[in-house]
Amino acid sequence: MMRISSKAIVITVLLMMLCAATTFVQAQDAVNYYYEEGAWLDIADNIGDDKGPGYYQYPLDKRLRRGTFDLKRFRVYEEGSVVVFEIQMRNYIMREWPDTRKSEDQGFVANMWDIYIDIDGRENSGYQMALPGRDLMFSGNLGWEKVVIITPLSEFEVFDILRNKTDELDFQNRVDDVVYPDYVRVERDKMIVKIAKSKLPGISERSGYQCLAMGYNRIVSPNRLLNRDVRGFPTFDDFGGGHDSYGDPPVMDIIVPEGEDQYKLLRDFRSEPYRENIRYASVPFVFAGGKKHAPGMKPVVKEPAATLGINIPPPAIIPPPTAPTAPTAPLKPILTPRPTAPVKPAPIATQNSSGFVPLKPVASSKPKEGFKPIPKAPDGFIPVKKKD
Repeated sequence: MMRISSKAIVITVLLMMLCAATTFVQAQDAVNYYYEEGAWLDIADNIGDDKGPGYYQYPLDKRLRRGTFDLKRFRVYEEGSVVVFEIQMRNYIMREWPDTRKSEDQGFVANMWDIYIDIDGRENSGYQMALPGRDLMFSGNLGWEKVVIITPLSEFEVFDILRNKTDELDFQNRVDDVVYPDYVRVERDKMIVKIAKSKLPGISERSGYQCLAMGYNRIVSPNRLLNRDVRGFPTFDDFGGGHDSYGDPPVMDIIVPEGEDQYKLLRDFRSEPYRENIRYASVPFVFAGGKKHAPGMKPVVKEPAATLGINIPPPAIIPPPTAPTAPTAPLKPILTPRPTAPVKPAPIATQNSSGFVPLKPVASSKPKEGFKPIPKAPDGFIPVKKKD
């Protein structure tokens, strides 16, 4: 009897624990995996457009084959508490240099990518300029809140490089918003990067993205940040087809929304010998469905007040209070002046007259009492008598 009761108690406890576990699992939020819900962003890029604005040339390094910097597809999706970025290139990603068999910490050697994230999709928020050395800005009054920088170097080396880049003080205000990958894996022609959501607060399916494909070179200067530069003619390390001044965006390929042209976007700049005179090229963000704006948000268009759908009555006009006035006397009729006789014209000189019209003599009034006129002096010369 005791054995039966003890077995019943054990079974009852196990059933209660199973029920509690089931309740806990049901209370958790559903996890969105890529193969269940799909990607936040999945966009295919044109093949063969790895020429920047349309006229860039590859470096003279024969190890860099055409297609090394050509974007083919870009995906963003979530896996639980992790955000996954998948970058697919036209060629296999170079894991090592073919002549020396040397590689870098992250397992690749030639490529570099920047992923700019507009988390909120709102205008006039975030940073509008890209990282130093990119010579790019973002269009539509949109800006990025976080940027993922993917280089062959380890996270610790990139962290030290960015912290020690003090030649641009404005950049130091943005260093905290540069995110380093938690996980990097190369799969043939794909670069898979995973980052914890805690590093990207607020990211969702409404966020926008821009991926820049560049060449990696371990050079840090006021005009470069681990990227290959663009010159007038290609060199062993740098791209050609640009100018030997400042302002050429050293970007070989980007993703573009529907209706946009990469060549047209990247060639809309003006290179200058002084950086303060540069007119930078502007690139857009890409949102879900390949759109240029966040879902549910349309570009601001000024419309007349009558078409906005808001029925607001016009404000009532209240006249200002006036002080009471005293009663006025009845108005007197206005007397019109009598018509005056026309003025007689002056006599016109005839042909025999001398042209002089004498005036009528004016009668002189008698002097008033107490006033005596001065007697008129005698005519002629009066000699003055000299004294002896």
